[in-house]
Amino acid sequence: MLNIPPYLKSIKPYKSGKPIEELKRELGLTEIIKLASNENPFGCSLLVKRAIEQQTVHINRYPDGKAYYLRDQLSKFLEIDQDEIIFGNGSNEIIDLTARVFLSPDADALAFQGSFPIYKLVSKTVGANFIEVPLECDFSRNLEKLLNAITPKTKVIFIDNPCNPTGFANKKEEFDQFIKALPNDVVLVLDEAYHEYTKGHNIPNGLNYIHPINPNIPKKNVILLRTFSKAYGLAGLRIGYAVAQKEIVEILEKVRQPFNTNLLAQIGALEALKDQNFVEFSVKENEKGKIQLYEGFEQLGIKFLPTYANFIMFQVEDADKVYNQLLKEGIIIRPAFGFDNWLRVSIGTKDENIKFLSALKGILEKC
Repeated sequence: MLNIPPYLKSIKPYKSGKPIEELKRELGLTEIIKLASNENPFGCSLLVKRAIEQQTVHINRYPDGKAYYLRDQLSKFLEIDQDEIIFGNGSNEIIDLTARVFLSPDADALAFQGSFPIYKLVSKTVGANFIEVPLECDFSRNLEKLLNAITPKTKVIFIDNPCNPTGFANKKEEFDQFIKALPNDVVLVLDEAYHEYTKGHNIPNGLNYIHPINPNIPKKNVILLRTFSKAYGLAGLRIGYAVAQKEIVEILEKVRQPFNTNLLAQIGALEALKDQNFVEFSVKENEKGKIQLYEGFEQLGIKFLPTYANFIMFQVEDADKVYNQLLKEGIIIRPAFGFDNWLRVSIGTKDENIKFLSALKGILEKC
C-alpha cells in the first residue's frame, strides 16, 4: 500500500479553463470564443512568430539552461542585474520553487481569500499551513489585516496585485506602508502577472521594493513575479520570471530543474520584449474592451467589480447554469473560484465582447 503524506490527501488538482478543442468535441461546435483564461485576444507580436519559425530547425537541441540572451535583454529592459532574475516554465513554476525553498510542514503561508489558487496548492504540497485573510465586504483587501495575521510561524506571504479573479489592486501608498511594516524574516511573493495593464492607475511597481527609489522604504525579502503569458500573448509557450535579491535567486536556482524553459519560449520572449508597441496596443484595446463590458453589464443590470486587469468578475443568480448555457452557445468563460454565483470573463476583442454580451442577455431573459 502506498504511503502518501496526509497533507497531500486534501489537495484538489488545479482546474484550468476549458480548452477550445474539448468543447468542440463535446458539443460538435465549430465556432468557439474563449474568454476563460485571461489570454491576450490579439495574439502575439509578429516578431515572435517570425523568430520561432526560423528557430524550429534547432528543436533537436537542448535550450540554454540559463537563458543567456533573454536574461541579458530582460536585465537591460528592467535596468537590473542579470543575477537578480530567474526564469520559470510560467511564473507558476517559480511559485512552486518558492514553496519548496521557504515553506515546510511547520510553517505558515498567508494570502488573501480568493487569491490565485496555485498559492494554496503549492503550500499544501510541502505540508505548510495555508491561512487566508478575509476580504472586505466590497471585495477590497486590507493590508493592515494581513500584517496583523503574521505570526512567528509565517514564512511566506502571497499577494497577487492585481488579484485574480476579483481584479482588485492595492494602490501604491498603502503598499508602501505595508512594505515598511513587513517583518524582515518573511518572504513576500508579489505576483504582478497583470502588471502591464495597471500603468497609469497608481498601482505599485514591485521593482521599486527590490531596488527602493524611496529612501524611506527599506529593502525587504521580495520575490517579484511577472509573466509573458498575458499582455505579451505567449501563454502557450509557458515562460515567466521572477526578480529578487541575488541571494534569493541563488537559493531558488538550487531547486530549479535544468532546461526548465524551452528553446522556443526563450526565443519568443526575447522577441516579444523588443516589440513594446504590441504591448501598448494590447493594453489600449483592453481598456476599450473593459468599458464595452462595463456598459454591457450596466444595461443588463448585472453587478460587476471594476478591474485593473484583463478580466472582469460579475454576479448572476445561478452561476453554474449561466456558465453551462454559455458553453452551449460556444462561449467559454470561468467560474470565479472561491465566490458563489460569481463568474469571471476575460476581456476579448470588440466582436468577441459583443457576442458574449448578446449570448448572456439571451440566457438571462430565458432564465
